[in-house]
Amino acid sequence: MPKVKILSESLINKIAAGEVVERPASVVKELVENAIDAQADQIFVTIKNGGKDSISVLDNGCGMNAEDAKLAIERHATSKISTHEDLDCINTMGFRGEALAAISAVSRFELTTCCDEKEGGFQLRIAGGKLIHQAKVGFPVGTRFTIENLFFNTPARQKFMKSASTEYNHVYDLVIRLALGHPNIQFRLTHNKTMVLNIPKGQDFRQRVEHCFGNEIAGDLIECEHKESYLSFTGLISPPSKSRASKRWQHTFVNERYVKCNTINHGIYEAYKTLLMKNMHPMFFMNVTLMPQELDVNVHPAKTEIRVKNPTLIHTILSDQLSRLLRAGDRKQFFQPGKVSGSPKQAERKLEGAAPVNRGSVTASVPSSKPVVPLFENVNEQMGFVPPIAQSQFPQKNKKKFSPPEMVAPLPREQAVENPFSFAKREDVFGDDKETSHFEQAYSPYQVIGQLQKKYILAQGEESLILVDQHAAHERIRFEEIRKEFYSQSMATLPLMIPIMLELPPQDGLLLEQHQDSWEKLGFTIDHFGGNDYSIKEVPAILKDADISQVIRQVLDEMAQFGKSGKLEIFYNEVFERMACHSAIRAAQILSIKEMQSLLNQLAGLDLDLYCPHGRPVLIEISVNELDKRFRRIL
Repeated sequence: MPKVKILSESLINKIAAGEVVERPASVVKELVENAIDAQADQIFVTIKNGGKDSISVLDNGCGMNAEDAKLAIERHATSKISTHEDLDCINTMGFRGEALAAISAVSRFELTTCCDEKEGGFQLRIAGGKLIHQAKVGFPVGTRFTIENLFFNTPARQKFMKSASTEYNHVYDLVIRLALGHPNIQFRLTHNKTMVLNIPKGQDFRQRVEHCFGNEIAGDLIECEHKESYLSFTGLISPPSKSRASKRWQHTFVNERYVKCNTINHGIYEAYKTLLMKNMHPMFFMNVTLMPQELDVNVHPAKTEIRVKNPTLIHTILSDQLSRLLRAGDRKQFFQPGKVSGSPKQAERKLEGAAPVNRGSVTASVPSSKPVVPLFENVNEQMGFVPPIAQSQFPQKNKKKFSPPEMVAPLPREQAVENPFSFAKREDVFGDDKETSHFEQAYSPYQVIGQLQKKYILAQGEESLILVDQHAAHERIRFEEIRKEFYSQSMATLPLMIPIMLELPPQDGLLLEQHQDSWEKLGFTIDHFGGNDYSIKEVPAILKDADISQVIRQVLDEMAQFGKSGKLEIFYNEVFERMACHSAIRAAQILSIKEMQSLLNQLAGLDLDLYCPHGRPVLIEISVNELDKRFRRIL
């Protein structure tokens, strides 16, 4: 007697059902997707005890006749594809023809449907894969599925179902995702005879997100849009300041299908590079449209995992366009001529993926001719500063209400120390008409009024007060300058007369040696001295006063903790972050009025200025309107 046997049809169906039907939410997903493919614009889901006892899905789609209804419950029977070529251009939610056969094999299943009321409807019942009833019935155009006693004939699977509340939560989340992907459809969810969701049709995407997640979430999001021949996307993303500690608020749709795609997710995260704090995540609700030929949804029966033909191009488009949108959004909120101060939620929310923001696009203000009395008499002038541009360089018609003040006379050349806000050499800082910054000189529309706790700069605008973290602001400036110097191949280096000896664990030593060429491009000359010891013979000039060993150790720690992506740019950015952090001015460091104003001016010259490279905010704004409310001047 042979040991190899052909399994019975009923056993095959039960095994196949394990792939398609994992829990009640899986059943709801398959049935609702069938309703969407039937062009329904009203879908009502009713469940009892989280779907463990019963599930009902009613739609007003096109329905089926008796012949189609009988075929629909057979394995691999579908109306959505018929040839091999159809698999390359799938435009429907379902296509495998497995769901109804799998569900009916492990439940008490009832299908009632009608495609023409004149001919009447048709109903059939199946228990554990066996047809037990079929008849003509009166029924409106549409389809209703009723599923009871899920997994009644597979006790092992039944034991793995969770509590009713857990299963209900999965169904609820599923209906929300389906509703987000199809704003033109009305969705209703009823649990234990209580209607818990009723989402109307005809909403735009923002309205649907607001309906599903509330005003607080929707109010923190900005619209994004981009269209081109290969890929287009629309959606809502959060500014970096509204990031969350959880990934719960991340939803990705490709051709209206909710998916999990590492390429798309990584492209979105790449746009937030250097803007997010560690362990913080952006919120995004993204609709991506691709040609059906460019993706494969036939990866798993659940159809949530997809493969794309050109992941590099998709990643590049998303990261570049969203990065541009985030930069444009930041500059719309701060450091823009003619801006009206106020709550970020009052700012313009819609951002178009148009031309990139030009560096230093802020219009410079003309220094005021009215003398300004210094706020502090005996300010300790620790450092030099970037001198303001001469008034004659600007036409009088550009004169603004708040102009960079001439508050403190510059130090004599022999007393000036090296400029902390620029890579310029000390003898060039006060040179006539010389460029002292790597970025186009611009004036901030904010006027410095003082320093708080030796770490925060206070400045006033036309209708607001801002507080600037001096270390975070200078760190962002340093980061952009270092990156620009590196990519323009003008990074200055400093040979060390006495090499710095560095002892590293074997794992860190291996990481360092794997990127030896990259360290050299950054201006580091590091030789293996023997054993676990390394000799540092040359460093970037910007780090001449920094703790070099600490910089290298921190970069290696980051690489070991978060892994190596294989992208050199990621490695370089990690080094740039550490170099910027260690070369920036520190908290508890006293600055003069001119030094603080110079910092704001250079910040205004960047095309990205509201977050330090670690993702911390550079400044916060308090509107005069908010202050008036706090002082009860207005109610």
